[in-house]
Formats: sequence, structure tokens, C-alpha cells
Amino acid sequence: IDRKKAVRTMRYYDVVNFARRIRCTGFYTYGFNDNTCPPTSVAAAFNVITAPKQVVATPANYHWRYPETHQQAIRWMQGQCE
Repeated sequence: IDRKKAVRTMRYYDVVNFARRIRCTGFYTYGFNDNTCPPTSVAAAFNVITAPKQVVATPANYHWRYPETHQQAIRWMQGQCE
């Protein structure tokens, strides 16, 4: 494998191309200020997922979650086990 070529090619992959293959229930979060995973990309991916899903968008977040959002995720996961 030509590693340099592979890394250059990876720039063209967007999560939305893989999101449409998700079939399991999911909980998603994103921040409006995320420079790593832009909110437009996350929203586009979220919109093509046909499985049951929930999203929490937090305006002030970057590429991390507030403790409150993390607790929401934990409660969601616990609810999946009931």
C-alpha cells in the first residue's frame, strides 16, 4: 500500500457515506463549534440513518461533551438495557 496515497484518498471520505449502513439504535451528540467533525457533516450523517436514533446538539461544544450531555448518553444507554 502506498501510505501517502491512501492518506490523501481518505480526505474524500465523509461519515455520511457509511452512516446509511447503520442498522442499530444510536445516541449521537455534536457541538456547533466542532472543527474535527463539523456539525453539518454530523447532521447529514444523522439524517440518513434509518435506525431508531436520538441526537443532542450542544451549541457551545467543540470536539468534546459537557458532563450533562455525557450523563444523558449514560441514561440513554441504561434505558436500552431495560
